Amino acid sequence: MPAMSDCRALFRFVSAGLAGASLLLATPSLVGAQETTLKAAVFVPPTTTYGIPFKRFVDRVNETGKGVLQIRIVGGPEAVPANNQADAVKSGVLDIASIPPAYYKSNMIEGDAQILSDMTVAEQRASGAYAMLNKIANDRMNAVYLTTYGMGVPFHLYLTKDLPVSKPDDLNGMRFRGQPNYAAIFKKYNIASVNIAPTEVFTALERGVVQGYGYPLWGIDDFGWDKLTKARIDPGFYNVVVNILMNKTAYDKLTPAQRKVLDDAAVWFEKDVLDYTAKTTKAALENMDKRGVKTIDFGPEWKKIAVDLYWEDLKKLSPDSIGKLQPLLTKK
Repeated sequence: MPAMSDCRALFRFVSAGLAGASLLLATPSLVGAQETTLKAAVFVPPTTTYGIPFKRFVDRVNETGKGVLQIRIVGGPEAVPANNQADAVKSGVLDIASIPPAYYKSNMIEGDAQILSDMTVAEQRASGAYAMLNKIANDRMNAVYLTTYGMGVPFHLYLTKDLPVSKPDDLNGMRFRGQPNYAAIFKKYNIASVNIAPTEVFTALERGVVQGYGYPLWGIDDFGWDKLTKARIDPGFYNVVVNILMNKTAYDKLTPAQRKVLDDAAVWFEKDVLDYTAKTTKAALENMDKRGVKTIDFGPEWKKIAVDLYWEDLKKLSPDSIGKLQPLLTKK
């Protein structure tokens, strides 16, 4: 998933026309005789690649919940900063937020285990992993996991120069624009991680300050980085995970009919998003091909090493719960 600094910068590239959206937070949820309206925010602007799926979920709720339940998106990070949205859900300032687990890692380290899963959301529900994550969110964040998107969208390393790279050890000593997600793999292969603000990355890539960067498969064109990218290292690793969270107190106050609107929308959404993911992935790969971005295949061991290293890190932080989650999030 895009890191916090990436997401704060992303909305500067999109004219969302939501200058007054923050004022909407002062407006309480609208409760009529039969219809309740919930306030929601998303970690990126709703019209961007990672915001569109949430908008599709909201549209489904609003279409099927007329007279019963509606969701009003107050905006993206310009309305509520992305790194404050989880706490806003916890306190009830927001009813719903669409947000990656990295943004609430300090409250729920177990959320990040989901990015290491090789299972679909449906499979996570069947294994019991989703129920366990939801219970932890209930207890620590006063939140309910409604649904999830991003599964199947991997992270990659990208090179901005034509370099003689064919295996992981060839990255030794290189400088990459990095984020915490890549810390373990960077350390293993002696890659120097350079902290560069997203708005300055294009210039840094252009001037050769770094020789590459890490980012998900989707979205490198949001910043124009695709224009300077020469190669993508395959296979990708981890998953982009965006969870749609709801304040538990607000959820518990809903009527059975209102909960059914949300539950039915989640069932629909988890099927619909599979098609959206496939189409968006295809478009991202086609754009890279169009730009002449070549692929460098490090083989399946590259992905395994990245995932195994992160599981080890998470177990150090929360050995008991991560130990229980790992088998539930891993295909047999």
